[in-house]
Amino acid sequence: MHARIFFCIILLVAGITGAQAANYVKLMGMIEFKRPLSSLPVWIATMQRNMRQPIFKPGYMFNGKEKISWDTFRDRASHMQGKELLRFVHSYWNGKPYRSDRSVWGRDDYWEAPYEFVKNSGDCEDYAITKYFTLKALGFPISQMRIGVMRDPIRDIAHATLIVYMDGTAYFMDNLSDAIVEHTFLHSYTLHFSVNEEHRWAHIPVRPRL
Repeated sequence: MHARIFFCIILLVAGITGAQAANYVKLMGMIEFKRPLSSLPVWIATMQRNMRQPIFKPGYMFNGKEKISWDTFRDRASHMQGKELLRFVHSYWNGKPYRSDRSVWGRDDYWEAPYEFVKNSGDCEDYAITKYFTLKALGFPISQMRIGVMRDPIRDIAHATLIVYMDGTAYFMDNLSDAIVEHTFLHSYTLHFSVNEEHRWAHIPVRPRL
């Protein structure tokens, strides 16, 4: 089957049609399928804790790379847009020290809400979650953000980053790097699923027969 025809069929099955297909980013060369959020209870619990104890409010102090208030952080970010804004948020939270779930929570997989990350620091998905909610509080659309969970075959471990869709492409905001990297330059990760507050997506590689 011709590659383009195969790709169009996959888009239709995934529920992506019309104008959406024109703007569709085939993330890391993969096709995605929507799954219900109920299939990821750890994320639902994290969102609920974040709603109960929000930190993006007047007077809240961030204990991060620089100890500043949310008011100051927001004022600095108000003069930024696009990748400049992404770099500001990315750099600030990457200044927090890495701490494993085992060392903080005594278990292997706990997704922190931002108030927990500010207090305890955390591991890869906790950086991604806090960056996600920071950008949301600054007015960035949640439809353009996802937390991506993948496999790092080099280290043979699971990993997570924030994925941001912008300017017709997608960028990875990885706690392992100070750079914001376009997805087309990432070849070492295998993406398994991504999630935001609207949907969860499963990702599969596409290798059509020509």
